[in-house]
Amino acid sequence: MTFSKKIDEVCSPLPGSIPENLVFKLSVKLRFDDVTILDMYSTLFPHQSREIWKSKIVDGLVTVNNEKVSPDFILKAGWITQNRVENRTEPDINSNIQLVFENDDFIVINKPSPLPIHPAGRYNRNSLTKILEKAFPEWNLKVIHRIDANTTGLVVFAKNKDTAREIAQQFESHSLEKEYIALVEGKVVEDEFEIAQTISEHKIAAGGREIVENGVHANTRVKVLSRNEETTLLSILPTSGRTNQIRLHLASIGHPIVGDFGYKDDDYFKNNPLTYPEDCLHLHAYRLSFVCNGEQFSYEAKIPEKFS
Repeated sequence: MTFSKKIDEVCSPLPGSIPENLVFKLSVKLRFDDVTILDMYSTLFPHQSREIWKSKIVDGLVTVNNEKVSPDFILKAGWITQNRVENRTEPDINSNIQLVFENDDFIVINKPSPLPIHPAGRYNRNSLTKILEKAFPEWNLKVIHRIDANTTGLVVFAKNKDTAREIAQQFESHSLEKEYIALVEGKVVEDEFEIAQTISEHKIAAGGREIVENGVHANTRVKVLSRNEETTLLSILPTSGRTNQIRLHLASIGHPIVGDFGYKDDDYFKNNPLTYPEDCLHLHAYRLSFVCNGEQFSYEAKIPEKFS
């Protein structure tokens, strides 16, 4: 059976469309030490109202160290909380997953959008890793790197620990080559430039990040491919790999990516999840080049039609 047929088989229907009882575990970070359980969940997940979280805690669906507590229970850093969700279905995803390359050491995937790489938030079975695991259990794939759920393009998975370690080190040291294509709002004047804005380590509402003065270093090289009065097509070479880096950097200079509602509007993520339900974000992991076992490998993923 071909790759595409196996994917179609496990995605008809989508795995997450079948109701399931789940328990999500969440550790208490240092910034929530001496904070109430209600305040922590309301802060981390503002798309659900405070009253809903209060009701879940009172009903014993949100617990601390597997014990029922009151909404004003004070947390300590390091404790584990549990959020029980009954008869849960997951948001739909795009299952048009394409195999670019496969050998004994790794596979290269052209990922569609929306589709998260791994289970997180509202997504568990409707994630790329879970779908590949179900379709190809013999591969025992290992995640090397990630792109956003709404970003399309190239993703590499290793088939063994040695390959995972070798390629992951190139991502960490930024010694490999990776290029993104982005369509942004407005006419970008400069032909080539760099953006160096530090990014927060802590998540904001919905799980995103923000530009802060005392954050972690991030650098993005930008080159204009074409422009008109309304939009500009860019080649993006990130020389660091921070969460949402490209999206944040482009929004910070007044040219948010087309379809990136959350980083264009500061209030969007206060009431909406990080992953958009439709294929609206014009950001594509276009080119990737790395070394494995002494051999150079290079791949390109066709730019989606939405960019035209």
